[in-house]
Amino acid sequence: MTQHLFLSLGGNLGNTREIFEGAYPLIEKKIGKISVYSSIYQTEAWGPIQQSDFLNQVILVSTVLKPEACLTELLEIEREFGRERKERWGPRTLDLDILYYGDVIIAESDLSIPHPRIAQRKFILTPLAEIAPLFEDPASGKSMMSLLENCSDSSQVNRFV
Repeated sequence: MTQHLFLSLGGNLGNTREIFEGAYPLIEKKIGKISVYSSIYQTEAWGPIQQSDFLNQVILVSTVLKPEACLTELLEIEREFGRERKERWGPRTLDLDILYYGDVIIAESDLSIPHPRIAQRKFILTPLAEIAPLFEDPASGKSMMSLLENCSDSSQVNRFV
């Protein structure tokens, strides 16, 4: 059965726009057809580590893979683009996160869907609200527009492309 999968892409090492463009065909080959792309946004780095701004984007993918298989493939794609998990919230070439998998809720040690910090991150909510403003978070029942309007994150999120 096909599921709608919202994925976030982020990065701040290397030519992030080129990395995103290189990741799209791999996502389509390994996970499923990308049907919607948000704009790319330049965002302040989030977290305690001083670093360069990020580029972020959200895409909507149709997949027949189970969530765990999607995670495995995403981690492999990150590795193919040189992602090294050295420090939490540190700089990275490519970060791929599962935001939503339909209305599925999973709370495992290695996989949480919806992504647990969506409501606190404007760099995720801004592109999500751009492509799916009325999509409702299955945990809270709130739309992406509502979550964005009530987000306490004051960081700058500016359309890059």
